[in-house]
Amino acid sequence: MASKIIFSNLSRSDDYTILLNGQERGTVLPLKTIMIDVEPGKYELYIKGSNEEGLPSMCKPIQVKMADCKTVHLKISARDFAIGIYDEKETQLNAKHGFLCGYVADGVHIDNPIA
Repeated sequence: MASKIIFSNLSRSDDYTILLNGQERGTVLPLKTIMIDVEPGKYELYIKGSNEEGLPSMCKPIQVKMADCKTVHLKISARDFAIGIYDEKETQLNAKHGFLCGYVADGVHIDNPIA
């Protein structure tokens, strides 16, 4: 059975491309939300700006492990001139400092390998 990752774009003007395991899976338009169906398993998640000139993500891609039939809602926002990925509690999952490893939702594990 499929699991779901929901992405909300908090930007008023920029759109972002979602990459899972290096493959484009969709684009989130400004102030919009998309849902991507994924099979249970491990994914490398990376976000890139679609209409910007090289606005970087804040660190290496984050690792997401999805259990069967689970849903996680992630938010994307460019703060401090870099793309950030946030969970529903506004915890930044791809921060530069510290090591983030744990559950962001029931059955969804995030591992942030700091660069």
